Amino acid sequence: MPKTLRKHEVAAPVPAERPPLQPVRQQKLTVLLVTADDALWPQVGADLNGGLILKQLDSIDELISATPSGQAGIVLWDARNHPEPAAVISRLHLHSSRFAIVALDEATSGDAWALPIQHRQIVAHVGLPIVGSVLSTALDSAHEEVNSRLALLGDGVGAVPLAVASGSPKKPWLVPAVIGGVAIAGGLAFFLTRPGSTDVTPAPVAASAPAKGAALPAAPVKSAAEADEKVDALMEKAQQAMLDRHFIDPAAGSALSLYREVLIINPDNGEARQGLQRLSEILLARVQSALDDRKFDAALQFLESARSIDATDSRLSALDEKIASLRAELGPAQILAAINAQNFDRATQLIDEAARAKTLPPAKLAQLRDELHRRREDFEVSRLLKLVDTRIQQDHVIDPHNDSAVYYLDQAKQAGASGPALQGQAQDLLKRLALLGHTAVQQRNFNDVDRVLTEMHLMGAPQAAIAGLQHELIAARTQQAAQNPVFPQYLELAQSRLAQGKLTEPDTDSAVFYVNQLRTADPKNSGLAQITGAVQAQIIDRARLSLDAGDIEKSEALAQTAAGLAASSDLDALNDRIRQRKATAGQPLQMPEQSLTRVNKLDVQYPARALASGVEGWVELGYTVGADGSVTNIKVLNAAPPKVFEASAGKAVSHLRYQPVVRGGKAIAVGTQVRIVYRVPKS
Repeated sequence: MPKTLRKHEVAAPVPAERPPLQPVRQQKLTVLLVTADDALWPQVGADLNGGLILKQLDSIDELISATPSGQAGIVLWDARNHPEPAAVISRLHLHSSRFAIVALDEATSGDAWALPIQHRQIVAHVGLPIVGSVLSTALDSAHEEVNSRLALLGDGVGAVPLAVASGSPKKPWLVPAVIGGVAIAGGLAFFLTRPGSTDVTPAPVAASAPAKGAALPAAPVKSAAEADEKVDALMEKAQQAMLDRHFIDPAAGSALSLYREVLIINPDNGEARQGLQRLSEILLARVQSALDDRKFDAALQFLESARSIDATDSRLSALDEKIASLRAELGPAQILAAINAQNFDRATQLIDEAARAKTLPPAKLAQLRDELHRRREDFEVSRLLKLVDTRIQQDHVIDPHNDSAVYYLDQAKQAGASGPALQGQAQDLLKRLALLGHTAVQQRNFNDVDRVLTEMHLMGAPQAAIAGLQHELIAARTQQAAQNPVFPQYLELAQSRLAQGKLTEPDTDSAVFYVNQLRTADPKNSGLAQITGAVQAQIIDRARLSLDAGDIEKSEALAQTAAGLAASSDLDALNDRIRQRKATAGQPLQMPEQSLTRVNKLDVQYPARALASGVEGWVELGYTVGADGSVTNIKVLNAAPPKVFEASAGKAVSHLRYQPVVRGGKAIAVGTQVRIVYRVPKS
């Protein structure tokens, strides 16, 4: 039977299990695949040569937190449907000028990536579904790009000497191109410097003010690297625990507890989540084995531990039925197993069921409720104190408000935390707050100094420490008022809002607003032209994305805003596209096929003659999904070999049905595409 592929699929061998991540070794370069689509892993892995090591991360945030600044590597970024690709590319270049970026996007989006490739912001665009030869060529080019950057910039942090991929062609233009690329990245870094960087050197007292409302500058410590090292150490221990079969015991050193601790530090860590899924499979298999041997305590512990990983697993209900038939023999063991697995809601449910069925005496039920309450409270306090420690290490002291060290310390106090552990963390946090306050004074970020003083007061900081910081703040404000007029801050504010992605909103606190303020107050400012061009380029990029998504009205509004800043050829090209799109506005909105919901399966019949001859190939079809979910207007977009599989593919697609797409409360027709691949089954 043929294998039908939606846009994220490819006919390639899929490994039985993703290998554990390994550190980069001499002469090998890491390929960082950034995607939440697990189907891309085997597609990319099938085309790697021996000089590359593949590592998958779920998001750009996870990549930045998991790699040292300045590390060399190839970034394969799944850019499908991303609202702000330019901002992501800027973040990656700011994190490491030794990254070579390859964008993975729909095959039809090549035009959108032409300019970033021309400016050397990315190395290449690879269309999806992936074609092996195209990916290999892009990886070879990216490998050479990294080597050239290392030759220009040095090894940097975390870099290793690299060997050029065997068989890759030499490109004499690459080194000057890299120089240009580095220059562009440097320019982007100047305009897109993120507030709250983890490596902020305190400026002298006369330095210009940072953006109003920006996040607090980080203290000059290596806390982010320490957090990364801690995650790496925990992952090594968890993988070793899996090998040693220490799945849930001992409680403090089991694979289960170690993976969970990683997720406390970094909730988006994809490897820890995958490790938990593998662990759940092992535990569920052991439940049945233990039940067969009538080892009920072990079976219950395996079952509840698996439930704590994934309570939605469909296999749990069948095992619960078996356990229910043995409940008379189990007594309180099932409740204790749920408590030990830290599955407290499940334990509460079991206690309530035992009370209703009167299978346990009241005294035993009261004892179990007390134990449940105590263990739940201890678990919550321990979790919150670990979060306090982690956020201090990550320099998330005050921001974000509901995910900071200050927030979790307050939550821990409310949960009943007390004793030396709480006092020690409170002292560490007060020291970090004081350091942030002094740094913010030097950076002229006075609003953040006020926030630090408020938090220090609420935490009961010594009055001398509060008074000293207040004295510094008053002196700095007095000095700035005497030295600096107000309008030079407009440049810093525009740069800050650009880095935050606040291009046009809110009206009185956006990048456009502060650029216009600067034009009025200081039209001869040396930085005006550069910041105006950077803001306009981002607005045009956002307008293109809106246009690609079918939102002509929003795209036109953004184009008008960009026109108010300056004239440019990019803006003229955008306006031409808007006019063309408005002329064809009667055509249906285009949507990726994987975003639609099929009502029935795609049933493809392999043509008998092609099957008998061993002929393989593929067909790409475009069609309209009507407001009633039916398929019409089927067109062959491409096929290889021609005149072989088109009829089979068209017939299969014609029988598809989808759930209607609703916009504004009304079902609408949409256009989409699908690629069907034909592979001869292997005997």
